[in-house]
Amino acid sequence: MPQFSYRARDAQGGLVEGVLDCADRAVAIRQIESQHCVPIRIEMVDGAKATEKKSGAPPPRKKLRLLSSPEPATPGQNLKIPHGQLLIFTEQLAHLLQAGMTLDEALSVLEKRLKQPRVQQMTHSLHQSLIDGQSFSQALSKLPRIFQPLYVNLVAAGEASGALPQILLRLVKHLMQAKDLRDR
Repeated sequence: MPQFSYRARDAQGGLVEGVLDCADRAVAIRQIESQHCVPIRIEMVDGAKATEKKSGAPPPRKKLRLLSSPEPATPGQNLKIPHGQLLIFTEQLAHLLQAGMTLDEALSVLEKRLKQPRVQQMTHSLHQSLIDGQSFSQALSKLPRIFQPLYVNLVAAGEASGALPQILLRLVKHLMQAKDLRDR
């Protein structure tokens, strides 16, 4: 049976890592969610990678991350994007998560799909923070000019409850209502 290594956040926000034996990726996601965790990354491992995980040696990708500059998100702190772009980002992220993607995969897809440079920079910053082991709400809080405290706190609640896609859809409704009020 295939093995899947995973990284997830538990209800308290702690990082959980492990290896599961599951028939496919969708079963692995359901099994992680049944433990009240939010999957961040799930990858199929072959025998060599599984041995590497059990031995405790970090995978090569992590070594590359450690050698990179430790401050990729710092320039993004002053980043600001238009309200409409935040609405699009939030809606697309919610739909990707509802489709069964992990947060890591969804941010990677959005980073490639969204064409506006500031939105790409924001998405890259969020994705990098997630890879570095921060929760999604922690990553959002590092961009205070984009994400209001209400947004960050609702995402934190969604992470803790395992209902992040539903929370993001509620945020989309809230952002649409705010846009309608501004347009009046």
